Amino acid sequence: MAAAALTPTVVQKTILPATNSTGTPIRLVKYFVKVTKVTQNDWIVVDTYTPGTLIMVDGFTIDTDGVQEAPTYTASGTKIILASATTGTTYLEVTCQVT
Repeated sequence: MAAAALTPTVVQKTILPATNSTGTPIRLVKYFVKVTKVTQNDWIVVDTYTPGTLIMVDGFTIDTDGVQEAPTYTASGTKIILASATTGTTYLEVTCQVT
């Protein structure tokens, strides 16, 4: 089965408050994303589900056991790629800078 774009079942957005800063502050948001991964290298589109400038992404895929996902990002198509071979429910934490 070929890798494909996935549609998350949950996307939650949290605006991260800042109480102190040095230099020019940046506005950060954190997204919690739940998606069902079908095959290795499936992806989600950043601009669609987690808009902003991607700063960090981390993830975990659970089939019967949990596997660290170690997602990667490609600017071509603004994709978060889920590279592990493990399939099942995937949880992502995505931090973005927004204007």
